[in-house]
Amino acid sequence: MPGVTTHGLAASLDEAVKQALVDVELPVVVAGVGSQSRAAFLELDQGEWGAAVDGARSAFFVARRAVASWLEEDSGGRVVFVVSTASVRPVHGTALEATVGGFLTTIGQVGAVELSANGITVNTVAHGWLEGEPEAFADGTPAGRLGRADEVAGAIAFLASPAASYVSGALLPVDGGFWITKAGGGSPLVR
Repeated sequence: MPGVTTHGLAASLDEAVKQALVDVELPVVVAGVGSQSRAAFLELDQGEWGAAVDGARSAFFVARRAVASWLEEDSGGRVVFVVSTASVRPVHGTALEATVGGFLTTIGQVGAVELSANGITVNTVAHGWLEGEPEAFADGTPAGRLGRADEVAGAIAFLASPAASYVSGALLPVDGGFWITKAGGGSPLVR
């Protein structure tokens, strides 16, 4: 079995991803930053910003190390960055998630441009509110519920599969429709 590397994922998502990728054909790196503070922009201190940026940098370097070895071995591979939908549709209280997610999404698109010809795809999965968050977060989501870790892992498994060999540079939202329907500026974090 080719190697599966995960980095920076919440524990439940990490386990679901490893289970979903048990039969992958190519080496895969799945990297994210994990949960962030849900404080308002002006309430975040320098330490919180530093930790978030360090987490994004770490996710990038884990992927970079793997890609360097894949290029050396001419093996191809899959990189999937995992971010919050806040990175493409920020709401109040998601400054850190939006910032680090935006970084990983953009670096994923650059990676896709530079690596796809080598059989290496780079994509991003943007997940919405997941089980474990307050149920009130499901308000405004067309699915009417919180997501499950296995649903996010399923999207990642697709991007790691042969069926996605021509998908690179994509941003795949797994959020029950929240991204396309949430009113701008609204946030379940503010009551």
